Amino acid sequence: YLNNIAADLKPEEVPMQPWATAVFTQRRADESKDFPYTRCLLPGVPMISSFPAPWKLIQNPNLIAILYENSSTYRQIFMDGRVLSKDANPAFMGYSTGRWEGDSLVVETTGFNDKTWLDLSGHPHSDALRVIERFRRTDIGHMEVQITIDDAKAYTKPWTVKINPVLLLEGDLFESVCNENEKDI
Repeated sequence: YLNNIAADLKPEEVPMQPWATAVFTQRRADESKDFPYTRCLLPGVPMISSFPAPWKLIQNPNLIAILYENSSTYRQIFMDGRVLSKDANPAFMGYSTGRWEGDSLVVETTGFNDKTWLDLSGHPHSDALRVIERFRRTDIGHMEVQITIDDAKAYTKPWTVKINPVLLLEGDLFESVCNENEKDI
């Protein structure tokens, strides 16, 4: 899903606006040469969840933090009942609120800048992006994350994918610094 978040979908199931199709087509033709991550920018949501590097969820009653080994970055998911900010400072990782629906953690994120891609293939988004993630542990070693992309500026309707990260029950995260000895560009 890092290479193509829509890998399990047919092309017509990714309902891009005409400008988004043109951007996606150009990025593919350019072999993703302008991929923001090669300039050490954060990968953003939802892309960061598809990297093969580990991440950890840390939970308390009012906040869930996700620590990512990739880029040594984090997300804050506010669980205290607050609503999504309508004028959040645009950020790579957005602004997230969450709630429990049964055994699923539902996270809604807005407040994105438009400097990230949804995947390495170049699926674009705009600053209107809204991501809804449903995290659910399917058994002891597995998790399912259903991701809905809702961005009326870039897509004609919301679309959903599922990823299945492997749950690691123990271990440390290691520091990851992109701009130290950077060789991607």
